[in-house]
Amino acid sequence: MPQEEYRRKRTTADEEAARIRSGDTVYLACGCLLPVDFAAALYRAAPRLRNVKVLNYLPLEPLALLSDPDCGEAFDVCSIFYNKFQQSAQALGRCSFLPTHLRNAARDLGCAAESYDCMVLTVSPMDRHGYFSLAGSAGIELAMLPRARRLVVEVASHAPRIFGDTMLHISQVDAVLESDRYPCVLPSEIPDEADRQLGQVVAGLVEDGDTIQLGFGGTINALASELKGKRHLGIHTEALSDAGMELLRSGAADNSRKTLHPGRTVTCFTMGSRALYDFIDDNPAFLHKTLSYTNNPSVLAAHPGMTSINAALQIDLTGQCASEGLGTRHISGSGGQVDTSVGAQMAPGGKSIITLRSTYQSRDPNTGETRIQSRILPVLPQGAAVTLTRTNTHFVATEYGAVCLRGLTIPQRARALIRIAHPDFRPWLEDAFERQYHQRLPRS
Repeated sequence: MPQEEYRRKRTTADEEAARIRSGDTVYLACGCLLPVDFAAALYRAAPRLRNVKVLNYLPLEPLALLSDPDCGEAFDVCSIFYNKFQQSAQALGRCSFLPTHLRNAARDLGCAAESYDCMVLTVSPMDRHGYFSLAGSAGIELAMLPRARRLVVEVASHAPRIFGDTMLHISQVDAVLESDRYPCVLPSEIPDEADRQLGQVVAGLVEDGDTIQLGFGGTINALASELKGKRHLGIHTEALSDAGMELLRSGAADNSRKTLHPGRTVTCFTMGSRALYDFIDDNPAFLHKTLSYTNNPSVLAAHPGMTSINAALQIDLTGQCASEGLGTRHISGSGGQVDTSVGAQMAPGGKSIITLRSTYQSRDPNTGETRIQSRILPVLPQGAAVTLTRTNTHFVATEYGAVCLRGLTIPQRARALIRIAHPDFRPWLEDAFERQYHQRLPRS
């Protein structure tokens, strides 16, 4: 019986961490699947460990194994997408980045490590048939499962039961840990005035009946408020946040005009508040599919009016988007930006929108003085990774407006982007373009 097998496999996080040996490879699931109790137990085992390779990305809670300098030689973390916790770990020399498009993440992580001594992830409580569901994400975990020598599940008592590419049977599991908690929460960012202005601009590009892909952050939350006046939106997205929930609750999104999976919200992973996890719990209107499906450009292209909304950190006057860092300072990752931008443009009537606030603040390392910098630049800084090439950049939006770069020459692109730059930087951009590119700008 499944219940008997469950009881037999039940153990503790410390007992499982005690199985890890120096030189092992551990797959520590990401996002809402993060096994927080096991991660803490693994950290407590650090004094006896050396060179344990940990595959992990986008942890939603701080991990001591990433941040404690005293861990020294215990852990070497490989990640395909950073957040602030892994940025700090890289500064300690403990985390390194593996470039990939998320649709190819399972393949590329398979190249990084042919097998894993242990895979640990968070699941929902087992049903009477012996099945768990992954706790809010289809991700890449089931695709990685054949490479794992040992599978440990951390059963979160309040984890949502979800539908799609998410099911695990007790017979596939080697050990069960129990944890009285929700999946890790992603705090919602409160939009500021620039976010609200940018949200208004982007909302003007979205039409009734479009299928949208959107993620997280203050701009996206502001955009969701602006989209509540739309009708019959569909949602096919890599990541579902509280913003998506609000569009569904308001009636703006009903998925009624989608070509694939009409009536259902399709996502790979859900990350947000406890209210969001309760909203998707045991709800067949949500379909969680693997990244190789949600981010497949051909799948995206099957939705007429597919609209992808992604963010960049900097863009140059030819349309090259740097979305992963500032110069050599690594901040996040390419994620699904290329997947969804290209896929959306392949769709009939589809569009890709790159959003960025026109400026940001930076601190001079020598003087400590804070300065305002333009995100629209004549050229990208040395060492900047180009995430979306200029040939793939379609619409660009700031709080000062939106421009379509399709069909524009380099001087025309430069003029269009200067129009939506912060007014204080426009004369500098005009002068720098003509000086560095040796071309004249078209008249305004």
